[in-house]
Amino acid sequence: MKHILLEREPSGLAETQAFMTWPGTTLCTIEQEWREDPERPGGESNNSCVPSGVYKLIPHTRPGGKKVVALVNEDLGVYYLAEDRPTEGGRFLILCHIANWSHDVVGCIGPGVGKVDSDKGPMVTSSKAAMKKLMDYIDGDDAELEIRWIT
Repeated sequence: MKHILLEREPSGLAETQAFMTWPGTTLCTIEQEWREDPERPGGESNNSCVPSGVYKLIPHTRPGGKKVVALVNEDLGVYYLAEDRPTEGGRFLILCHIANWSHDVVGCIGPGVGKVDSDKGPMVTSSKAAMKKLMDYIDGDDAELEIRWIT
């Protein structure tokens, strides 16, 4: 199984930045900030990054045909599809996909080759190239993403 590590920096007011690494590669990522949901695990749906933990990466094809991966850890309330949830609670279709700013992701993760502060706020750069690197690395193999905070 391929292991990918995502280490988050302390969260900003509107985003969470991190480094995604695997042997020989380091990417940057952008997500929404952490917002706890007192009603269920997994964070606030559509408004938060997902909690720390180890996630299975599931191949997923978006409606437009783009190949991405979905994060799944049912113990943390994160499911692949809506119908996989045991109740109305829980999050689903948390994807790693092309995105440059935190407003481009709705609870998902946007990878980039670098990161900068732009006039629109913090962003990752060359997200399409970073997503290609990620998908080339996984290459259809079983993979997991470990997410943790840098303290």
